Amino acid sequence: MIIQRATIFGFGKWVNETFNFSNGPVHYIYGENESGKSTLHTFILFMLFGLPPKQCELYRPKTSGQFGGRLHVSLHGDMCIIERLYKGRHSEAVIYTADGDEKGEVWLQDKLKGMTLATYQSIYSFSAKDLMGISDMQADDLGEVILGIGLTGVKNLYTVEKRLDQQLGALFKPSGKNPSINQQLTKLQEIQTKAIDWKRIELTYQEKQKHIKELEQSLKDIKQSISDQYEERFFIEKQRHALPTIQAFQSIYKQLKQMPEKICFPEAGIERWEQVKEKLLPLKSKQAVLEANQSRYHNEIKLLDETLLPVDLNHDGKNVLEEMGRYEHFRDQTDNLSQSIQKQQQQFQTICSDLQLPINREEVSKLELSIFTEKNWKKIKEDLDQLDAKQMQLQLEKQQLAKQRQKLMEEKQAIQERMAKEHQLKQWKAQLQQAQTSDPSLSMDQQKRNAVNWQQEKQRKQKQARSFLLSGIIVAFVLAFAGSVTNYNMLLFVVPFVVILAFFQWKMRTQSIKEMDRWFTASTSELRYSITDDERERLEQSVAQELQFRTKRDTMDEQLKSVDVKALQQEEQQLLLSEQMRRMDERILAEQRIYPFLAQLAPQYWVDVFHSLKQLQFIHKRMEEDETIYNEQAQQMQTIHTKLSAFIERINGEWLDQTVQTQFQYVEDALTQNEAHLNQRSYYENQLAENEWALQQVYEQMKPLELEMNHLLKAALVENEEAYYEKGKQKQRLQSLKQQEEELVAQLDSLFPKEKWQALLSNTPSVFDLEQEGEKVHQIITELETHLDEQQQKLAKVHTEVDILENKEDFSTLIHQKEMEQEALHQQARHWATLKVAKEMLLQAKRSYQSKYISKVMEKTSVYFRELTVEKYRCVYPPTVGRFFTVEKEDGTRLNVKELSQGTMDQLYVALRLAVSVSMSEEHALPFILDDAFVHFDSLRTKRVAMLLERIAQEQQVIVFTCKQGLVEVAKKRSFVQMLNSIRIH
Repeated sequence: MIIQRATIFGFGKWVNETFNFSNGPVHYIYGENESGKSTLHTFILFMLFGLPPKQCELYRPKTSGQFGGRLHVSLHGDMCIIERLYKGRHSEAVIYTADGDEKGEVWLQDKLKGMTLATYQSIYSFSAKDLMGISDMQADDLGEVILGIGLTGVKNLYTVEKRLDQQLGALFKPSGKNPSINQQLTKLQEIQTKAIDWKRIELTYQEKQKHIKELEQSLKDIKQSISDQYEERFFIEKQRHALPTIQAFQSIYKQLKQMPEKICFPEAGIERWEQVKEKLLPLKSKQAVLEANQSRYHNEIKLLDETLLPVDLNHDGKNVLEEMGRYEHFRDQTDNLSQSIQKQQQQFQTICSDLQLPINREEVSKLELSIFTEKNWKKIKEDLDQLDAKQMQLQLEKQQLAKQRQKLMEEKQAIQERMAKEHQLKQWKAQLQQAQTSDPSLSMDQQKRNAVNWQQEKQRKQKQARSFLLSGIIVAFVLAFAGSVTNYNMLLFVVPFVVILAFFQWKMRTQSIKEMDRWFTASTSELRYSITDDERERLEQSVAQELQFRTKRDTMDEQLKSVDVKALQQEEQQLLLSEQMRRMDERILAEQRIYPFLAQLAPQYWVDVFHSLKQLQFIHKRMEEDETIYNEQAQQMQTIHTKLSAFIERINGEWLDQTVQTQFQYVEDALTQNEAHLNQRSYYENQLAENEWALQQVYEQMKPLELEMNHLLKAALVENEEAYYEKGKQKQRLQSLKQQEEELVAQLDSLFPKEKWQALLSNTPSVFDLEQEGEKVHQIITELETHLDEQQQKLAKVHTEVDILENKEDFSTLIHQKEMEQEALHQQARHWATLKVAKEMLLQAKRSYQSKYISKVMEKTSVYFRELTVEKYRCVYPPTVGRFFTVEKEDGTRLNVKELSQGTMDQLYVALRLAVSVSMSEEHALPFILDDAFVHFDSLRTKRVAMLLERIAQEQQVIVFTCKQGLVEVAKKRSFVQMLNSIRIH
């Protein structure tokens, strides 16, 4: 099948639109987002397979009452039209074949060979969102895809399999309750349980009553034991909760026993020591800095004395440096002049380039451009513009005359079409004359007179026709002669037109004379007859209208003659204008002989060129002046350079090879550095004096602080700072332990009575012991609760047995019911076994079909994937149980599909889908539709897939919907058609 054209009456946003798919093998449909590509894609699927009513409502047009369209397709070389209109909730297709027959939906499905919408979308259509599925595709998934492409002829396979699964599930499920076999097994189990219970409860009624009382007393005892154990577990939990507090109290008590009761240390001694130390540390730091500065200043002064220049050399350097300003002034001027010369040279070349004239400075200086030259060129331009305007005016008038003549000819043709034949008019007149008299002989005399008058009129009209033809031939001859003499070819083109016009007029007049002859011949043989008054009135109106038409036609003939005369006058004006153009050409050639470069320019631009040439002469003169000044200043710069080189050789000869600017900079840096060294030496001397004074001040500030620190050491009975801090920490530790002891006593009082927690202090259990006791209590509670449940169950069971004994029924009825339910179970089991065998046979058929097609599809997939990746990958292996797709590189390396890049993974999926489509195209030659399937491809991948689609399209139609600009560029290199609504079709 090949789609030739799609006509949309109304579908989504498309109303009364037509899309042509007959040009080229691959059709690229390009559009931005929301441009209607997906709507067009859905329309094609709707025309071929129809859509569900709910989905159809989504595409109902908002601006049109019609919903549907037509699809022109070629089926095996025969053209047909598929028309599908959505009415109500139905959309039956009507097919118009090439031989005129109408077919229905059944005929279309037969031509599609049972293809459904779902099957078509899984084989011949995919989009960008489908590319995400290949990385997780298993062997069963691929098998289902391959099975899906072979559904032709066995399209009920999935329906049968699904029905078998439903029937098997309705009969039996291993963990289900609702299936019938499961329910039957449950019934049998309940019946069996009841039968066993009947045998077991055949004890005496009194024994069961006694057993009930014993069980009730046992339950009461167990509950009391459980309550006691819960209280014991609560006490153990309190001990576990208080154990860290008890252990902390014991630890603090031991630490207090080990420490002295009183420690000699000044009040707030640590804080006072820290304050003094905080004040002393900045002074010590300042002392160290000042002493380091004093040493550094002495060293800096010694180094500076070694680097200073001699006094005479410093003086000569300053004299040389004074010349740097003049040198830079000359250099700036020469740079400006050089730039000006280059700019003028560039301006000169730009003007010459704009004029497109091969002319140089020497030629420009030799040109003689006077005011007379400018006026002469300006006059030539004005005269030439006037001649061009006249030529344009003549062309415009000629077009207007042609339109006027065409309009007159059309009006004349319209009148002639409405006019009756000449013999009809004569017949109407004869009928009116015959009706006015009753004498037959008078009617015959009148006819004879009319015949004589007609012969005279006929000779006159024939003479006019011949005269008009002869006049046209004479005019044509004159125009041809004038054209050959003046070499004005336009006249030669007019000659055939004049001859044709004359012949046409002669032919029309001759034809009219012949029609009148036929009418008179026929009218002489007619007999007189009488007519009614209504017929006479109708004939009179027809004759009057016909005469009016002939009057209008004659008027238009006169107007046509007037137009022809004006055309001849225009030709004479054209001859005069040609002569004026020839004289203008002679004037132009005369100027071009004086100025040969004008031969390359149109005369309209000569005045502009004149001003540009004057500007070039001005630029040339200014460039000569700038070059003279440049040479003078360059000489001054050379003199200054000589003095500079002599001084450089005295201080450092290695700088002679540097540029003048670098040498000046070196001299300036050397002098500046020497001056800086002198200033720095003076600065260091001043700083040294100030540093010595500041150091004495620091010594004075440190004395009282050091005395305070010695006083604190004596009060603490220690000799150094470390011992002082250690004693301070001991006192803080003693105070902290006493405070913690008070807090822990308060916590223990809140948990236990005083005698209890004091006993725990003397005999403290370990965490392990408490956990062991807790586990034992928990185990006892669990055992008691388990025993309680068992006793409760026993009691309930005994109560039930007693109730059953009190309400005893016939035991034989239960046995009979059991046998009936067993027979029903056997029948259901045989039915389930039959369905299970049928499903296994169906699965075996599916596996056989899948293995048949998988090898063929994977072979084509490898070929296409190898082509898309430019031989980088040579083979693709299908997924197996527990393994995904695998590809083999050129060097033999195999990669899992999840190890590939996103672009390569997309290429693999495209290759697989193309292989599936091509495999089925041998049996179902349907169009292959891709919707934005290459959105993740770069430009190279896009180009390769486009080439592959072109090759596939030689055997199968391919339609590509895309919003990717790169794919559009590939399409533009071939043939590209732009459509409305942002749609482009290739």
